[in-house]
Amino acid sequence: MTISIAFSFQVTLVGSLEMPKADIWVVTAIVSGLVGYCAKTYFTFQANMVTYQNLITKSMYDKQLDSGKGTLLHLCDDVIQQEVKEVIVSYYILMEQGKATIQDLDSRCEQLIKEEFGVECNFDVVDAVKKLEKLGIVSRDSIGRIICVPLKRANEIIGTTTEEMVMRAQQAPAGS
Repeated sequence: MTISIAFSFQVTLVGSLEMPKADIWVVTAIVSGLVGYCAKTYFTFQANMVTYQNLITKSMYDKQLDSGKGTLLHLCDDVIQQEVKEVIVSYYILMEQGKATIQDLDSRCEQLIKEEFGVECNFDVVDAVKKLEKLGIVSRDSIGRIICVPLKRANEIIGTTTEEMVMRAQQAPAGS
């Protein structure tokens, strides 16, 4: 559209100049119209650039705000969930398949994830077992294999642990 209007101005200007007696007022009007149209196009472009830059600036500002506490808390929550999942999968494998060495447990956990989700991973079984041992849900036999307590007992242990934490939080003096 812009090119066709500019082209028609040029055709009109050239046509006026080719006439034997070109009227200076007609040529001035055509040139003024062409200059005015070019100025309008330029200023419209500049206004669109400013609008676009403001949009980018606002978008960057919004993304920067989102990268603060919310993002950090979201990452922390994801890490905690991942560690809880590792502990649950490790306990489940021990509960279903019995005693296992660290290497056996690691490969069994990785195999379960591959079978159930079709994803290969490097399972961090050592960290999961440490957490389970700290909770008192697993232990090791005389040759180092990992053994889990029955599910009912594990629920009692975890339930007690959670209750203890809540009780400590309620008993703690305000401001400490």
